[in-house]
Amino acid sequence: MKKKLILATFILIVAAITIRTSIMANQVKIETQDILYQDVIITALAPTIDKAVADYYKNIFNETPSYDISSIKILNIERPNGNRTTYFIIKIEVTPFFGPHITVGRDIISIELLYPGIQKIMTFEHVEDYPLPERYKRLYLH
Repeated sequence: MKKKLILATFILIVAAITIRTSIMANQVKIETQDILYQDVIITALAPTIDKAVADYYKNIFNETPSYDISSIKILNIERPNGNRTTYFIIKIEVTPFFGPHITVGRDIISIELLYPGIQKIMTFEHVEDYPLPERYKRLYLH
């Protein structure tokens, strides 16, 4: 009787672990697909983002700060002309940086995207400055 109870408990534990692992694996697949789509959008917009960042920071620094996929957040995507039209307004937040991700600011950029891939910066809003540490002060123009 005791052996049957131990065996039943063991089977329940294994079943619970298997179900939990399966659920977690499905959640990771869903999150990975979302991240994939975001990364594709950011990669496609990279030339326009590069221009917006360079244009703003050229009057502040003697080098253009960098950004990467992890320093951009898609805030909103609109399709103003309705379902299945090819005109989009994409609003992103970018946090440019120097070196090992020493953030210099936070910016909101609205980009107009029109088929066949025509992109235009609609608005650029510099939201916040982050001062550079002493060892990076040489990057300031003044």
